[in-house]
Amino acid sequence: MAQERVALGLAALLAAACAKDLPPPPEGASQTMIDFTMTQTAKGSRIWTLDAPRARVTLEGAAVLEKPEIKFYRAGKHASTARSTQASVRGDGKDVALVGDVVIIAPRDKTTLRTERLDYDAKAERFRTDDAVVVERPDAVLRGRGLEADAALTDITIYRQETRIRQAPAKR
Repeated sequence: MAQERVALGLAALLAAACAKDLPPPPEGASQTMIDFTMTQTAKGSRIWTLDAPRARVTLEGAAVLEKPEIKFYRAGKHASTARSTQASVRGDGKDVALVGDVVIIAPRDKTTLRTERLDYDAKAERFRTDDAVVVERPDAVLRGRGLEADAALTDITIYRQETRIRQAPAKR
């Protein structure tokens, strides 16, 4: 009996030591995954790929991700890359909510979008937020509250907007 208690105590200690660096799973979570990768496709084409160092997945299939990086594609080509502190993916694995220090970079037009929360609607292939946003381009900085945009950041609507145009340096 005493040996059984010691063995159980050692097993509990080992389990605690192995899990000490993992955050507690969300209520209803079934798994915590390390080096998580997920790809969303439609008709055989990539819509987005998501990488995160850690994901907590619920029994319903929803995931909460730490420090995610999501690459969005348009017509099979890389359109933009999004990073945030945290993200969640709905149980059907399509829509994504990015939260905390959200930054999206669209290399083609050299556009950077910054906000605190951004939702991606996979069906519409659009970003949406009601939060404050800053969009930077080589020739302008746009600020506002509320936004709708495509994944490549080529079609952007900013609500309650303030714009500052940058002047090109004088040529000599």
